[in-house]
Amino acid sequence: MKTIHTFITLFLLFALFLPIVSAQDTAKLNLPEGAKLRLGNGTLGEIAYFPDGTRFAVATSVGVWIYDSITGKELYQLTDHTNGVEIVRFSQDGNTIATKGPHGSVLLLNAQSGNHQITLTDDGIGYYDVVFSPNGKMIVVQCAEKYSYLRKTLRVYNVQTGKHLSTIFEPSNRFHNIRFSPDSKTLATWGYRQLKLWDAFNGQNLKTFNDPCEEYHDNRIIDVQFSPDGKTIFILSRIYMTRNSRGSSWTGNVGIVNFRSVGTEEWKQLERTRQSLGDEGFSSIFFSPDGKLLVTIGKSDGIVDLWDANTGEYKNSLIGNDRSKIKTVGFSENGRIIATGGWDGTIHLWATKHGVHLMPFSGHKGSINNIVFSSDGITILSKGSDNTVHLWDAMTGKLLKTLDGYTEGISNVSFTPDGKTIASWSYNETLRLWNTSTGKLLKQHKLNVLKGSVNYFRFSSTGNTFTTMSNWSTVSLWNVNTGQLINRLSERIHYIEQIHYSPDGKTIAGRTVENTVLIWDANTGQLINTLSGIMGNLGQIKFSADGSIIISRSSENTTQLWNPKTGQLIKTISGISGNIDGAYFSQDGNTIITSIYEESWGDGAFLWDGMTGQHIRDLNEYSGATSFVSYSPDGKIMAIVDGHGSGVSLFDISKRQHLNTLSGHVSLPFCGGGTISDVRFSYSGQAIATASGVDGTAIIWNSSTGERVKTLSGHTGGISSVAFSPDGKTLASGSEDGTILLWDVPQ
Repeated sequence: MKTIHTFITLFLLFALFLPIVSAQDTAKLNLPEGAKLRLGNGTLGEIAYFPDGTRFAVATSVGVWIYDSITGKELYQLTDHTNGVEIVRFSQDGNTIATKGPHGSVLLLNAQSGNHQITLTDDGIGYYDVVFSPNGKMIVVQCAEKYSYLRKTLRVYNVQTGKHLSTIFEPSNRFHNIRFSPDSKTLATWGYRQLKLWDAFNGQNLKTFNDPCEEYHDNRIIDVQFSPDGKTIFILSRIYMTRNSRGSSWTGNVGIVNFRSVGTEEWKQLERTRQSLGDEGFSSIFFSPDGKLLVTIGKSDGIVDLWDANTGEYKNSLIGNDRSKIKTVGFSENGRIIATGGWDGTIHLWATKHGVHLMPFSGHKGSINNIVFSSDGITILSKGSDNTVHLWDAMTGKLLKTLDGYTEGISNVSFTPDGKTIASWSYNETLRLWNTSTGKLLKQHKLNVLKGSVNYFRFSSTGNTFTTMSNWSTVSLWNVNTGQLINRLSERIHYIEQIHYSPDGKTIAGRTVENTVLIWDANTGQLINTLSGIMGNLGQIKFSADGSIIISRSSENTTQLWNPKTGQLIKTISGISGNIDGAYFSQDGNTIITSIYEESWGDGAFLWDGMTGQHIRDLNEYSGATSFVSYSPDGKIMAIVDGHGSGVSLFDISKRQHLNTLSGHVSLPFCGGGTISDVRFSYSGQAIATASGVDGTAIIWNSSTGERVKTLSGHTGGISSVAFSPDGKTLASGSEDGTILLWDVPQ
């Protein structure tokens, strides 16, 4: 008892001197050349404590962030990978960190200094997983053989020297998972219906086990665990079966756990005490640190059961008052405490011996994906589906720090009119508002889109509202500042395929699969008008610069002009040979550009008089169906991105002349050309920014001369969106790596 009181006193004294870390420190750490601020820490990967418990690591798409375990202060960042980090693993002795990126090699780093020591090359094949041996002397990496991503090979290396020790390859089996035996001498691999044991030093197959549930239909091995003494093997299998009870039947997937001693031939099975109609058995298995208990999670009810690891005898269950389903568990180093994380975002602590509930932790806004205790038992880390990492006081349940700068890939960025705030939209339907001076996350709103995922997102020109469209054709209008739903414009009634704001932000037009265009009031969501009578299948729709006309293209090779207020057809432009791919207004509304795709003789683009509908000229300097068109603020220059995204053509609209072609991003011939994902003019019109969704670069160009001004490189994923600040001094780039970088624009 005296030891406990002393520990608490020391902890409280230490906590009095916690340093304060500003968001700006994080936002300026390890920036690429030319960048002045980073918004967000990337997409969230694995979390792990250093073995001594003093620090913890968070793997992200932009590197590994290292934090102090008590204060949550960001200490440094490991950025040796060029494509971010998915996996971070520590050796048992705490001396080495292994990191794996989404593409490429495995790096071995010094855990104390963060210095890069060894690179395990993958011959361009790609590694899937990385596992240290318990003694810390070996590391096994899982990779695909050339020309076959389904057939996987294991390579075992010496951690200190990087020397290749052995290769395990078995053509008839697909390695889905790997695990070392506690003595580091044996490797277990399993895939589908077989478990194989291998000599880790020479790669020889020692023994093969068929799934104990092989008599069932559609059986598959899900997980394999060695008991800590290495004498018992546990197999979690998934089977497809039918249960009958009291005249009723249920058919579905069930998780079964079998175990056997290494020296015996008999498999035994864990029997759930709550087997009932619809019970789906087990979803996960774990061992306590001392190896005396096996822990299972129920697939249907999420209840944690404790079993004797040697005999398989049932001990007790962890059942909270709220009966929330448990998703993951974590043990304290001494094995006396179990932490469970639920689908409801709550963490519970339990006394292992008797299953007594100690306390709940609440703070996550999504389910708990992972829980880790520090080795000294002082703190707990939890990672949630809300893309946050929480640091907790393990003794009091107090939330010490929330790390909330992690995001999903960013699909759209936009400055507010005053340039003080950036709004970003992520692939997981989250809107975030950032301070452009400090990089601080101001607000984030997880939207309730009801049905399907959002596949279309647009800010209004005022920046006060935005519209989303889900893949279930639900169109919704939202408030930017509050994240509150203003109105649902359509819920699978008209099957909306495309939406557009009018330039003044007051009107929204939606294209339906029924060949109609619906017009809504952007503030109230009220339906104003319906455009019908469109010839052929309706394609793209666009507003003119003043919002008084809507242009539509159709499968009948015609372009039609409509009055959105009255719904009347103004004009039809025909006489085009080929399939119209796109139709766009010039900024002043006087010129229309149409692009066509014709298999017999190729692609092309044409200029038309916006008032009379008369053909003006062919754009012979431009060849290719258009991907999208952007205009300079004064409406004099038109930037056309070809259908393959390989280049940008600039045209003087008033003179109707080709000016320049901008090409500088990586080209991908096998997919038809290039990779340009976005094009934006600065507010003054003097600069153009292009972005690549493949090479992860943005290029700033002089719009008058077409000269490349600067190439911006530093994202670990493709760039999906760019935006200039209103004063033209800053360019924001939003990337699939989950970050926004702010760059200085050369003046």
